[in-house]
Amino acid sequence: MPEIAGMTFANNPAAKKHSEPALSLNGILSSALTALQTNTAALRVVSNNVANMNTPGYARRVVNQQVLVTGGQLQGVSIADIQRMADQFLTQETLSSNSASQQYSTQSTIFDQVNGMLGKPGDGTALTTQLDNIYAALGSAALAPNASASQQGILNSFQSFAGTVSSLSDSLGTLQKQVDQQIGTAVGSVNNLIQQIYSLNQQIQKANATGDTSSGLLDQRDVAVQSLSGLIDVRTATQQNGSLVVMTNDGMNLVGDTYAKLSYQSGSSNGTYGQISISNINPSTGDVIGQTQALDPHLSSGTLKGLIDMRDGTLSDLQQELGSIAKNASIAFNAQSNANTSVPPPATMEGRNTGLLATDALNFSGKTTVAVADSNGNLVSRVDVDFDAGTLSVNGGGAVSIGSTVGSFATALNTALGSNGSAGFVNGVLTVSAAGNNGVVVQDDATTPSNRAGSGFSQFFGLNDIFRSASPSITATGLSASDASGLAAGGSMSFTLKDANGNIAKQASVNITAGMTVGNVISAINTSLGGAATASLGTDGSLTITPAPQYSAYRLDVTNDTTQRGATGMSFTSMFGIGGAQKTALASSFGVNPALAASPSKLAFAQANITSTTAVGDNIAGSGDNRGLLALQNIQSQDQSFARVGNLSAQAATLGDYAGAFYQDVATRSQTVTSNATAQSDRFAEAQSRQSQTSGVNLDEELTNMMTYQQAYAAGARMLTIVGQLYDTLLQIQ
Repeated sequence: MPEIAGMTFANNPAAKKHSEPALSLNGILSSALTALQTNTAALRVVSNNVANMNTPGYARRVVNQQVLVTGGQLQGVSIADIQRMADQFLTQETLSSNSASQQYSTQSTIFDQVNGMLGKPGDGTALTTQLDNIYAALGSAALAPNASASQQGILNSFQSFAGTVSSLSDSLGTLQKQVDQQIGTAVGSVNNLIQQIYSLNQQIQKANATGDTSSGLLDQRDVAVQSLSGLIDVRTATQQNGSLVVMTNDGMNLVGDTYAKLSYQSGSSNGTYGQISISNINPSTGDVIGQTQALDPHLSSGTLKGLIDMRDGTLSDLQQELGSIAKNASIAFNAQSNANTSVPPPATMEGRNTGLLATDALNFSGKTTVAVADSNGNLVSRVDVDFDAGTLSVNGGGAVSIGSTVGSFATALNTALGSNGSAGFVNGVLTVSAAGNNGVVVQDDATTPSNRAGSGFSQFFGLNDIFRSASPSITATGLSASDASGLAAGGSMSFTLKDANGNIAKQASVNITAGMTVGNVISAINTSLGGAATASLGTDGSLTITPAPQYSAYRLDVTNDTTQRGATGMSFTSMFGIGGAQKTALASSFGVNPALAASPSKLAFAQANITSTTAVGDNIAGSGDNRGLLALQNIQSQDQSFARVGNLSAQAATLGDYAGAFYQDVATRSQTVTSNATAQSDRFAEAQSRQSQTSGVNLDEELTNMMTYQQAYAAGARMLTIVGQLYDTLLQIQ
């Protein structure tokens, strides 16, 4: 029997049956061939790893080999599986850090735009600088208050300040609208990515079921999920069938057996923006499953969260803070201007829209004088009004009733002025005019000045205002609960109480019916709010809506108001200054009284001198009097009462200090966001680095694997050559 290399062969069948070798030539051949096949495949994996080293989302593949044994005999090796290297923990950390990074990066970009608009305190266009310019112009004009150059310089400083406030408010409003449009775009991107992930899930399930490779699909899905995490916070869970469940951090479904669809309508209503809605969709029918919900409260990070926070939080706050500056500047400067007069006095004094009706109760106390003077400031006629007594007198004559309403007072004043002037009250506006070349002077009594809801007669009606806004700066209306609301039946108001994250505590609406009093309207508001907030009317006729203690951090928005007080065009919430839109309107429409803008000589730099003994012909407003001008200049050091608005607390501060606090608020917010953006970017980079160590391609490692597989391949090829030689030898022996 022939014997070759320890292997014995028989020439007859029986010998072969009882002499099976430990390893046959066929076994060696099988080992060689499987070695070639396995290592060829392994080299392809290495090559693919190297080729995709810089491909986003690519996770390196690792070849796991197994020994083939048949009938107790070694048959070579094969690939058990090609493992895609991915760590679920590191993947989730990467998603989470990416979401946070994109949130703050988005906010930081918007803050860059805000800072570019506002500039810095000390810049020529800064509000603090504009206020300083006003006081400097007033100071330089003290010696020549009636000089046209001085008057024009002061007017220019007023206009510059008002223009800066208005321009900043408009720029912030435009930016807010742009951010809102970005939200709409981001919602569309989220929907596209959700659809993509769902489709990839289906393809991966199919590939796994048929035994096809799904590695490439998994890479695509990882890229899509990471892109989604930049827009919205997500967490994931892998199912046994290979599909991926994607949800928000608080568990709201995005992708699973069904998929979510987001909906959003860009644009605002009364300065309030809507929410993003989310619905689960039946993939087979496209129908909505279950209840549609608001997504905003469920967002914790991502670009969408950053955009919403900037639109509804920061940008809204800054506009309202600007409104607070405009309101208090109006009150401070207008109060002084209305207490003073120009020389010569203005021919006509046209007040602001108070929102009052002619039928409203007059509700003034104290005394005031409405006088007509010539161009030199000499008294032509005087009308002394005693609101406490409900009378007026002309040039010290007998008392005449003024009635109890705004309309009856205007009529009585018009009659009293006679041929020397006229007075009228139309659509909420009081107008007083002098005849001929004369002018109008209004002066409160020194001992018992006129007063309605904390404002003097001229100030309340805004007869000699410096600053004006479409939204009233004086929101202490002087109305009482028993006064008629003046609202036409059919109007309505809608309110929303929500926190900074978009959580809605209450949505309420009030419908106006005929004959409602102010108290009836307030009661209806409280009923609709259901205890979530309480509306109350102050003794000065100011309306306050205070959230319940559990909602103290929530903000009340007026989402709609179609009410109107008579023909004034003033809505109920506008008159009382309720809602963020009203505060914003104070700044966006802030400007100098058109009457002053047309004639700087009407600036009230003098103080009238009218006493009980002042007679016709006496001088009541002398040229060169700068007491009114000095009173305006003194506003620089006077504390104003600022209500809590935006991110700024209620405080007593000068206009300059509050403007400085406004800039500080912007700087603090910006610095916080920038710091968070840097920290989260570093966190994301660290997570990516750690993930790369697991999933990324290392060239040194791949080179080592390549050399190993090449050597194994070469060994298999050598073994195949030897087997061929053995077969040749056997054939020669036979």
